Amino acid sequence: MKAVLLSSVLVWLASGSAHAAVVWSDEFNGAEIDSKVWTYDVGGGGFGNGQLEHNTARSENSYIENGSLVIEARDETYSGNAFTSARMLTQGRFAFKYGTLEARIQLPDTADGLWPAFWLLGNNFPGINWPGCGEVDIVEMGSEAGISEGKQQERYNVAMHFSNAAGDQQSNVVWDDAPVDLSLDYHHYKVAWTPTDMTFYLDGDVVATWDITAAHMAEFHQPFFPILNLAIGGWNYVNITDPNLITATFPAKMKVDWIRLSDNPYTEIFPGEDTAETGNFGVFTETTPVNSSLVYGDDSSASWPYSDEAAVYPWADTMTFASAQTEFSEGTEGWTLDVAAIGWCGMGVLVPNFRNMENYSDGFLHVDIKTTSTDLYEFGIESARGQQAWLPVGDETTEFGFARDGNWHTVSIPLNRFGNTDFMTVNQLFMLLCTASTAGTTFSLDNIWWEPSVPRPTPTGGSFGVYTETAANKNAGEFGLGVDGDFFVWANTLDPAAQNPDEGSESLSFQSAAGLSWFGAAFTPNVKYNLAAFDNPNGKLKFSMKTSSTVEFQVGMKSGNQDGVGQKWFTFQSGGDPYGFARDGLWHTIEIPVTDFNADVDLSQMSQLFQILGTAGPISDIELDNIYYSGGLANETNVVAAIIQDGVGISWPSTDGSIYTVQWTDNLSSNVWNNMTTDVEGDWTTKTVFDPFGTETSRAYRVLENP
Repeated sequence: MKAVLLSSVLVWLASGSAHAAVVWSDEFNGAEIDSKVWTYDVGGGGFGNGQLEHNTARSENSYIENGSLVIEARDETYSGNAFTSARMLTQGRFAFKYGTLEARIQLPDTADGLWPAFWLLGNNFPGINWPGCGEVDIVEMGSEAGISEGKQQERYNVAMHFSNAAGDQQSNVVWDDAPVDLSLDYHHYKVAWTPTDMTFYLDGDVVATWDITAAHMAEFHQPFFPILNLAIGGWNYVNITDPNLITATFPAKMKVDWIRLSDNPYTEIFPGEDTAETGNFGVFTETTPVNSSLVYGDDSSASWPYSDEAAVYPWADTMTFASAQTEFSEGTEGWTLDVAAIGWCGMGVLVPNFRNMENYSDGFLHVDIKTTSTDLYEFGIESARGQQAWLPVGDETTEFGFARDGNWHTVSIPLNRFGNTDFMTVNQLFMLLCTASTAGTTFSLDNIWWEPSVPRPTPTGGSFGVYTETAANKNAGEFGLGVDGDFFVWANTLDPAAQNPDEGSESLSFQSAAGLSWFGAAFTPNVKYNLAAFDNPNGKLKFSMKTSSTVEFQVGMKSGNQDGVGQKWFTFQSGGDPYGFARDGLWHTIEIPVTDFNADVDLSQMSQLFQILGTAGPISDIELDNIYYSGGLANETNVVAAIIQDGVGISWPSTDGSIYTVQWTDNLSSNVWNNMTTDVEGDWTTKTVFDPFGTETSRAYRVLENP
């Protein structure tokens, strides 16, 4: 991991302390949460505490308002949970080692059942499990003890959690009662961290200090990353496990004015942009030209969990390295493994301190493999802020398969196809799994490496076809099924049904597979698409759909690779279907404005172009057709003062004499506009004009550049 050395070119605090410079901060003064700094833990599984909320990355649960970050907990049923909230963190984007981290926060009224927290985790989590990774709680509030004594708005705690000399969990905790209700105003919460101790503060007053020089406290001498979250209930801390017993007022808001790191003589910071790998990256290769590669170390060493070294693990004695390593496709080394008689086998390449592989999310994983086994393999990767992601590797007749003839073959897999991966925190860069293995078989691996991202397809100036046979609906290009990616039914949850296309000769027609109560499918490209040209007031996702089923389902689209982040779902519910849809068994055209989902979805990195999901029961019939994005802007502007040329741009003097460049939502052959007025940079404005044929029409424009 690459640290940034601090220089003297820093903004000094008014105190004039020799080591009190703010070296990192988020002031939350922008219009949106900075996705280069913050990501999310998404899910509703309780996070080890039995929490009752589903944490999301939706703009409803976290946003910027009046110069503060707001985490909003809501009383709403979502994906099987009774509440929603958000859990935000900076892992892979920002971490630090030593220094003073402080935040100005207004905690919510917790009575009863809310659990707000500002805390830290060791940067090697989950490569090194809790508590071995270390945890630092700068403030928590809403505890069972506070509730029982009627002090839930004053009772708070600070804490450290770690593994003691015996390897067991140990916690240092101090409880305190603030002199005021902490939900009524903003307060300062701070931890000062040096190589010898950690000191915790509330509004400048010391709450606790702990020595961290003991050998078993090595966790606290590695980088940590901040977390902000607002939990609801759980068997731990709050001890309310029944959603009906949560009496807190909703929506509840945890507000963060700013978060700042000030340095001391030992401070190191780790910005994500400075830790990203570039060029070909070697996992296990000797002759392929690489810019960087893994170094394998001794995982039995006490220092290994805090190092940048890798280790290769056969899992659970399911296989062993062959005594003689004589098989290699290049160089002089390879991995040959003998499969044991357990019935399954697996192995992985683990890096306890993850690698930032953000420059590879549209690249390729290359693996050389040879075997005569006919077992079905899966290749996978894993990230700290995602989960394990797997793709099947069969024989040569399958998408990513190879001939089982005992010769070397190269398997190349588009990395975008690995779902739920945060490429900024990859901690297993290669995994192999066989869920039904044959004892006594052998396979060999070599020349494993990552290829960087290739350019994303970027359709502009018209309509982009996802699944359509109408030429006008794909005049800006189309998604080639089986070439650019494919339409994937998730976990075989849908069976094909009779087609009755809305246009052309084909449609997507399905019914739920027998015995299943959920279903899902998506158009997933091998390389993400840049659909930013459709991010304008005229941009729309259009599709035809029909069903006679009353089952609730969702239509969505997704950007990026991390599960739940960059995701937007629209719920279709019988009796309340949106966008004019009716469940009458007839075709209906749905038009969803891009402005309805661009707050949650980054159109410049679309990883799933169209999704459908149902979790409320089986569906008897669902048919889709004619799916496309319309209203794409032209890629370039051609600017001539006061004249639209090629229908895409214009410039003119503003009232203060500066020149603005404006981008149009559609084509207009030519026109002279007079008495133009400007607007705020980046905002859209609509103006009524007359086209060359004298027809009154509306044109939207926005200022793109203010020189």
